[in-house]
Amino acid sequence: MSLVAAPLLAQEEGGGPFPAAERTPGDIAVGYSFLNMNLSGNPTANLNGIATSATINFHPRWGGTLEASYVRAGRDPGSGHSSYVLSVLTGPVFVATQNAKSRVLVRALAGVSVVDSSVRVNDLYYRGYLSRFSWAIGTGIERNLTTSLAIRFNVDYLRTKFLNSDLAVQPQNGIRVGANIVFRFSPRQTRHIAAGEP
Repeated sequence: MSLVAAPLLAQEEGGGPFPAAERTPGDIAVGYSFLNMNLSGNPTANLNGIATSATINFHPRWGGTLEASYVRAGRDPGSGHSSYVLSVLTGPVFVATQNAKSRVLVRALAGVSVVDSSVRVNDLYYRGYLSRFSWAIGTGIERNLTTSLAIRFNVDYLRTKFLNSDLAVQPQNGIRVGANIVFRFSPRQTRHIAAGEP
């Protein structure tokens, strides 16, 4: 798995509370997704597409996310068939470190991926798709633009399955990179009641 090297982002001095933007109930994100994967055991293919996610924050450091992504490659010169990977994954998100403007995330996701590609058997190509359990683990860096907007960059190791040239199911390894615009829900409001106020 590839990791992004970045300076540690220290929390606010004195152990103060997390920034208001991080106390929101959650967020939704949408953006570009790139996947480099060894489809059907062949040399790796580059797939491009879109990803969207919704996150609910249970705690300043913990949340849960549901993500869907669709990436597609160009036509294979041999088969004339274009490949795609559709993934729907969910799992926990942990805030490893943060300051008032940035934060580093770690996540582990699991779900289902549909892989549609072509398999070469001798001199013939067979087209097919396979829907199987898949999982991903990765990290991300998020940078605040405003209190309600942010930009997020993710790097994940994605594990799916498809058929090899013997038409047997085999694991596939991929590195997925994403760039997303994040729309945060309004922060929770806390009302302070003065003494004697009803």
